[in-house]
Amino acid sequence: MQQKYNFALLLILFVFIKVQSQTIDTLITVGNHQLHFKIIKGKGTPILFQSGNGDDGSVWEDLLNSIHKQTDATLITYDRAGLGKSGIDTLNIGFKKEVKNLEFALKQLGYTKNLFIVCHSFGGFYATLFALRNKKRVKGAIYIDTVLPCFMTKEWSTNFVNSISKDDWQLIKQYKIGLYYVLQNLASISDYMSNKQLPKSIPAILIAAEELQPMIKETEVEKWRKCLKSFEDKSKHNYILAKKAKHKVWVDRPELVINEIVKLYKKIH
Repeated sequence: MQQKYNFALLLILFVFIKVQSQTIDTLITVGNHQLHFKIIKGKGTPILFQSGNGDDGSVWEDLLNSIHKQTDATLITYDRAGLGKSGIDTLNIGFKKEVKNLEFALKQLGYTKNLFIVCHSFGGFYATLFALRNKKRVKGAIYIDTVLPCFMTKEWSTNFVNSISKDDWQLIKQYKIGLYYVLQNLASISDYMSNKQLPKSIPAILIAAEELQPMIKETEVEKWRKCLKSFEDKSKHNYILAKKAKHKVWVDRPELVINEIVKLYKKIH
């Protein structure tokens, strides 16, 4: 019994050491600042993760080992400008610029070919623009309770930003400066994305949380649900409602999120 226990312990240790040895933690210079990337090396099409507004790449940490084990894919997480360990150039910051900087950084890292994208919340806007600019490269996508243009309009964004208190603005600017600049430009970003959708040619699944996030008012519930459901069509886009799950679906339903990522990823290979 003791020998079996020791063998199991050694096996776990071996797997841990192997994963650690495959992990790259690095900063890539883009213009006048640096973006922080964490990469678990693998094979095939890399999976790029886009976090929600105000979150850095660490929010995906609990999912990565399981996804890597089941797909053996390279997993790429990163912190957008002014979040986590990434710097920010406050004189040259903008939504489109952030996407271009991501493209540049990925090229510097050697990832110039196909990608599979997993995105959450406002990260859906970044993922959509990236996909539109790289239609032939993006082979599949998982959208997790993401905002879509049919809900996050210029008018909605203006009202939301105007509801943020002076004290909250100060806290956001102090602790999450990247989020601060996104919110400052939220209305114009929403206006720019108003007519942009993930290309129908890209296989994708939207996983919607059953429990609504606080930013959605009672009077907006039907519009939010209808908007997310509209992601599904007769082409390659599907919709799943994650029962008993909040906005960060993978926290409450990790098995669902992992299974859908792995299933679609293997389908495109």
